[in-house]
Amino acid sequence: MIIKQLDLISFGKFEEKSLTLSDGMNIIYGNNEAGKTTIHKFIEGMFFGFFKPYSKRKIYTKDYERYFPWNSTEYRGVLKFIHKGEVYRIERNFIKGFDEVKIFDDKTGEDITHLFDYDPVLRLYSPSTALGFNSVVYNNTINIKQLGNKTDKILAKEIKDSLINIGGSLDEDISVKNAIEELNREINFIGTAGQRKTSPYGKTVDRLEKLYEERKIALKYIEQIKVQEIQLNDLKNKVSALKQEREFLDKKIDNIKRLEIREKYEEAKKITREIDNLYKETERLKEYSSLNFDDYTYLISLKKEEDNLKNNIYEWNEELKNINNSLNELIEDLNSLKKYNIVNGEEFENIIEKYKEIYRKREKLEVVQNKINNVKIENKILDEENMRDLIEDVYQYEEIEEKKNAIFYKKEDTSVLFLKTRLEEKTKELKKKKLLSFASSLTILTFIALGFKNNLFFILILPISLFLIYNLYSNKDSKAYIGNLNRQIQELGEKEREKNTELEKLDYEMDTILKKYNCSTKIELKRLLDENYEASLNIKNRDKAFKLLKEEEEILIKKIAEIEDELKDFNILLKVEEDFTIEDIKNIERKYFEFITKKDKESELLKEQKELRDKINGCHIELGQISKDIEEIFSKNCSSSIEEFKEGLIKKEKYNNFIKDIESKELLLNKILGNNNLEYLKKESILINKDLEYDHKLLEKDSLLNSLKDVDNRLSEKQKNMTRIEERINSLFKNFRPLVEIDEDILRKEKSKKEYEKRLKSLTLARDTIEKISKNIQRDFAPTLNKKVSDTISIVTEDKYKEVKINEKMDISVVEPESNALVDIGRLSGGTMDQIYFATRFGIVDILKEDKTPLILDDCFIQYDKNRLENILKFLTKESEKRQIILFTCHTREKDILDRNNSEFNYLNL
Repeated sequence: MIIKQLDLISFGKFEEKSLTLSDGMNIIYGNNEAGKTTIHKFIEGMFFGFFKPYSKRKIYTKDYERYFPWNSTEYRGVLKFIHKGEVYRIERNFIKGFDEVKIFDDKTGEDITHLFDYDPVLRLYSPSTALGFNSVVYNNTINIKQLGNKTDKILAKEIKDSLINIGGSLDEDISVKNAIEELNREINFIGTAGQRKTSPYGKTVDRLEKLYEERKIALKYIEQIKVQEIQLNDLKNKVSALKQEREFLDKKIDNIKRLEIREKYEEAKKITREIDNLYKETERLKEYSSLNFDDYTYLISLKKEEDNLKNNIYEWNEELKNINNSLNELIEDLNSLKKYNIVNGEEFENIIEKYKEIYRKREKLEVVQNKINNVKIENKILDEENMRDLIEDVYQYEEIEEKKNAIFYKKEDTSVLFLKTRLEEKTKELKKKKLLSFASSLTILTFIALGFKNNLFFILILPISLFLIYNLYSNKDSKAYIGNLNRQIQELGEKEREKNTELEKLDYEMDTILKKYNCSTKIELKRLLDENYEASLNIKNRDKAFKLLKEEEEILIKKIAEIEDELKDFNILLKVEEDFTIEDIKNIERKYFEFITKKDKESELLKEQKELRDKINGCHIELGQISKDIEEIFSKNCSSSIEEFKEGLIKKEKYNNFIKDIESKELLLNKILGNNNLEYLKKESILINKDLEYDHKLLEKDSLLNSLKDVDNRLSEKQKNMTRIEERINSLFKNFRPLVEIDEDILRKEKSKKEYEKRLKSLTLARDTIEKISKNIQRDFAPTLNKKVSDTISIVTEDKYKEVKINEKMDISVVEPESNALVDIGRLSGGTMDQIYFATRFGIVDILKEDKTPLILDDCFIQYDKNRLENILKFLTKESEKRQIILFTCHTREKDILDRNNSEFNYLNL
């Protein structure tokens, strides 16, 4: 991969900054605070953005705020890179909430964003797919920052994960760390038997124990129920015997009841007489039977509603008086503030903002004018006329060149071509119209000749004549349009000749400036200016600053005048003094706010006034309807007052009572008579009077009734005992669930428990296996990593250290050449430690990525002495033949060493 171009459109301190990089070695030089680290971070941001890695939600890092543009609301850039022979273009918008990434094929301009990996957490496509690793690996390997050579704590885990993926040919997105964390989360989620309240497994064990206890309790209740059921069966047998005895007594009593027919006859005669008297009374009260009690109830509610409406009307009229008084007072206050009524809220805010803008611009103008005076004083001290002439001539040359380019690119060939094409089309169209006019004229003459033979041809002449007239009129417009096109073409031709003359004049002026300084090209003229760089820079910067200040002064004065002109009418209206202060504007704002508040209050009161009037009018309408309903009810029930209506209802109630008595007595009579009639009872009663055993039978009936009562009492007692036992059994059943349900729950929970235990066993085995593989990764890849790091450190230390050992925690040791003992790098010098850490990162990059990714270095050789620096630069120069090297530095010694060694490199001075 080769990073080809960086366009910092708006990033940190840079705006519209472009850097072109080459393959091989690139040196980017700049003093402290020149922006090297900003460009360094720009590369990282374009590939990865500024987001916290491994987060389950979108979290921005501190770098997002750190590199937010100073003087712009935009926050974006473009990066071009070459990967596998193709040129790609990354466009990224960093603005939070509007962040967006687009990737294009730079040769064709095709949008290929969808071909890259999509991050569902960030909801963005990832250009880092081309690099082949994430931001953590990037920042700990190929991207070596200022004072950041030591490996981060998490690098060991990241490298082991990546090495496992390489060794097993797995997807590079697989993470051992994430896999183990996920397994541990699953194991912790299932939990243990001791975690009764917090884990599914513990809850299952707890529930199972409770189910076994519940089953034990249920069995106890079942034993109690069996005892109660035995008692219940015994009572049922006794109840059955008592019912048989009761049936026997009923039969005897029924025989005796026939002796009571005489009593029924006498009672039936009495009831018949009472029914006849009741019929007479109902006939007298029948006229009140049609009165409706619901109408009376509704009438009472209407009367109450009528009273409530009248009270409401009185209260609302009083409230309306209060609102009218408040409105009158408010209108007086608004009259004193009526000058604010000519503008709406948004327009007033704009006016106030313009007053504030005048105030700010006056303050800024004062600052600018002070700066202009300071520059004038400094210009009086300088006496470098020749240098100033050279600078002025260079500026004049560039201005002439820009003017020439502006004239050249404003050629109007396209306009002329368009006009000529249009002229040709209109000319053809005119020829066609002339041909049609000729044909129409010829047709008219022919029809005139034929019209003398057939009058129909004279009728056909009219539409053709109309068409001919329209065509002739259209020809006239076309001729005028063609004449206008010819004039425009001539005018454009004349302008083109004038532009060519102007271009020749500008070429002559540019040539005169070059000859004045014995230069043949602009490059030679610029080189002459660069030879006196410091002096020209001071004059140029001062003149440029003076010019910019004057321009800014003019702009401010003009802008103030424009705004003051816009506000001149409002100055009189709002009584704003010419030398107003910011406190004056605030007072106007306060007055306007008071006006708006009172206006809102007025609207609110008017709304309440309208609502009250609507309510009062609604009440009057309802009162009219209620009066109408009352009259209808009186008419319907033949009453003239509520008292009369009430008296009628009392009589109706008597009528209804008589009817009920009749129905009750007729029912009683029918019950006495049964299927017989009164005559039958009369005949039977005569026969019974002759029965000699009547008194004896009546005495036997009393005995039988007493016996029946005794049986009923005993039967009732037994049934009550049965009911109590049944309730007790039902109560016992309520204390436990059916045993089959408990057994089913136990089976389900036993199955769930076994599944959790099986799942825990599988998860633990998977975790232990992965951790075992992770621990053995150093043994699998150590030889390759140690060899690459050892080869690199041997070169950069000139064979002082030839062998390096790295364990699984990424702790680094070196073999001390004299004693052949392993020495921890913490005991070595700072420069040697930097060399070893550099070699380690370099070796890791080669293992992680077979293709050569760029190596980015940010002032990472500060601790190197001259000899170490020369060795590492020789190594990087050789490495730059295989990969791109981007070195940021605030020193010139790297450039000096590379120049001395005749090395090829691309030098960029910030």
